This record gives sequence, C-alpha cells and structure tokens, in this order.
Amino acid sequence: MFGHIFGLLLDPQKQWKKIAALSDREIKKLLLYPIVMAALPAIAFYIGTTHYGWQVPGNDVTRLTPQSALPLSILFYVALMGAVVFIGWMIHWMSSTYDASSFPIKGIVLMGYACTPIFIAGAFGVYPVWWFDILLATVACSYAIRLLYLGVPPVMRVPEDRGFLYASAVFMMALVYIVLVLVATVILWEFVTMPVFVD
Repeated sequence: MFGHIFGLLLDPQKQWKKIAALSDREIKKLLLYPIVMAALPAIAFYIGTTHYGWQVPGNDVTRLTPQSALPLSILFYVALMGAVVFIGWMIHWMSSTYDASSFPIKGIVLMGYACTPIFIAGAFGVYPVWWFDILLATVACSYAIRLLYLGVPPVMRVPEDRGFLYASAVFMMALVYIVLVLVATVILWEFVTMPVFVD
C-alpha cells in the first residue's frame, strides 16, 4: 500500500502502470492509503500551530490554543478526505462518458495516490514557516495535478488523448470542490470553529 509512494514521486508513469495492473480486489485493499495519509497534514498542523506557532516579520510568535486547534484539525482532515472521496467519485461517475473501466473505490484510490505530494507536503506543517509552507503547497499541488494527468489513462484504461480530456474534466471538478471548501471555511470560521489564539 505505502510501497507506491516513492515510485509516484520518482517515476510516476512506471508506478501508475503497476497500480493499473492490479486486480479490482487488490485495488480495494488500497483504500486505506488515503484514509491514513490524509491524517498526516492534519496532525502536523495541529502540532505546529499549538506547540511551535508561526511568526509574521515584526510580530511575536502566534499560536492557537489546543482546544481551538483540535476542531480545526479535524475539519482539515474531513476536507482532505472529502476531496479524495468527492473527486474519486467523480472519476467513477464520468467513466462511462470516456468508456473507462471503473468502480467507486477505484476512483477514490486513484485520487488518493494522486494526492500523495499534498499529504507529504502537509507533514511539514509540524513546524510552520508560512512562506516555506505556501511554496511547498504550491509545488505539491502542481505535482499532484501532473500525477492525475499521468494516472488517469493507465488506471482507467483509456487512450492517452481521451485520458487527457478525462483528467481535465476531473481537474475541473477539483476546482469546484476547492471553491466549496473555501466558502465552507468562511462560514465555519465565523459561526462554528473560530480560531482562538494564545495570548
């Protein structure tokens, strides 16, 4: 399950072919991967924001109270898993349009592995240096998009040209999900889990 990580980061085309060669039963066993990996960023940012904090130049170190950071971390995990499940379900839902071989868990596993760079980059939140974390997140998201485009054709068993269109449609759904998360974040921060800072 975790043996695909280095392959996806170093030689993604070869690794996607290995994942595509797995049987449906073996792919279903990989569902645990995003469930575990999505916890890395949430736990890291909880530790980072409560124990170490972050600093804006010219200001003191800013930290969150543990009571305030816990629900935010849980919501962070839910948002990450929501992305994997929602976009993974969209991968399956669109499969008939592109004559792809699919079932719901296959789409979720594909999306979970495509998010590998995001999960790993999120682990660096354990010691928040905001300029570095933003840079790292940008690189991780860019590489995750590349993994998606490389992974859809072999895993979903569609030709390259159709796979490009398929992956582009999936990417559009990801953008829709991001907008929904941003709106939900504003509402939740205002009415449910407003951050409380340590004095």
